[in-house]
Amino acid sequence: MTRHIWLVVLAIAAVPSSAAAQDPLTIDQAVRAALTENAALRATRASRDEADALIGAARSGFFPRLTVTESWQRGNQPVFVFSSLLSARQFGAQNFAIDALNHPDPIGFFRGAVGVEQLIFDGGRQRAAADAAGLRHDIASLTTDETAAGLALATTQMFGRGVFAQAARRAADAGVKAAREDLARAERRRDGGMLTDADVLGLAVHVADLQQRAIQFESDGAIARAELNRLMGVPIERDYQIAEPVAADRAASAEPRLDVLFAEADAARPDMQRAAAAGQLAATGRRQARAALIPRVAAQAGFDVSGTRFNDRASSWLVGGEVRWTFSLGGAELAHMKASLEAVRRARAEADDARSATHVEVVSALRRLDAAHARQAVGRAAVEQARESQRIIRDRFDAGLVGVNDVLRASTAVLDADAQMMSALVDAMSSDAMLRRALGRTK
Repeated sequence: MTRHIWLVVLAIAAVPSSAAAQDPLTIDQAVRAALTENAALRATRASRDEADALIGAARSGFFPRLTVTESWQRGNQPVFVFSSLLSARQFGAQNFAIDALNHPDPIGFFRGAVGVEQLIFDGGRQRAAADAAGLRHDIASLTTDETAAGLALATTQMFGRGVFAQAARRAADAGVKAAREDLARAERRRDGGMLTDADVLGLAVHVADLQQRAIQFESDGAIARAELNRLMGVPIERDYQIAEPVAADRAASAEPRLDVLFAEADAARPDMQRAAAAGQLAATGRRQARAALIPRVAAQAGFDVSGTRFNDRASSWLVGGEVRWTFSLGGAELAHMKASLEAVRRARAEADDARSATHVEVVSALRRLDAAHARQAVGRAAVEQARESQRIIRDRFDAGLVGVNDVLRASTAVLDADAQMMSALVDAMSSDAMLRRALGRTK
């Protein structure tokens, strides 16, 4: 029984400790919590909502602009008194007296006005501004999707670190137990004169080394859980067991064509769509720069009621139009047009670079996944061989045919094989998440 104490580190789920009453945390639960509660993702969603609100502000330029004012003034400034009396329809012949014009009595003046201005033509400035606001919203939304994809990958990788630390700690604990049994057996043989104190000391050092490994793996697991808690948006000190995934071989199928995967990534990746939207935004900026050279046409209308008393006023109205054409003699508009052209070129270059980087990411993730699955198969065989070798060497040690160094090497080989197999499992899980992210897959 003591010769088969090494547990398979690829168990379906870890057994909860007495300190943790809740069910083990699965990878799906971790990713779902991160996509719901992560603070950084909430911030990007707020940015998206902010950009959505600004679309309405940009589109409001197509509608009439209404201005309502109510004002009161009092004074004896000649022009003010003259115009106030005239606006109130209270100007009389006596007001033409020279002394009255030069030294008028102070009066109060009430004025209420309603003005409306409607843009008729501006060369496409307002349309470009509205399109730009829509594109900024699209970019913010795609940035949110990209952040979510990166968060899912980071959560999977951190979950894998926790899985590895937890399984390695369990294997190290089992190794400590087996090493202590080997140490007790060696002490009995030393007492019988079959081993030396140096042999016993070597096994004691091995026990201490395994205890140090167990402590280090426990620390690594605590750090991984704290970082995973941050990603999931839960209290950092929250403690739990991590459900270890089942090792699965990759289904035998034809090698996927890279051109098909590249096309899928180009169409589905949020950052690729964001690069395309950035190119459209740069083109919209060029439209805005060109529109700055075109006159602006607007219709205006106003209605006001004026008087020297609040409840006694005369009304008047005014309609008209305006053509405004402004440009800088220093060439600012031409400079903006040149800058917008360079912005378009920059956006195209950035899109090409993003496409190339995406294709490299697809190839890297695919090859890493293939290598991880191959390592899993090799790792399982290595674990079985290491355990069988350890069993044989222990039998020979009991028979006095091998020394302590052989037992130590066999024990270390089992630990290394377990670690390599778990590393392959974690790499496969992370590589699969990397491939999904590289292809823009959400499921």
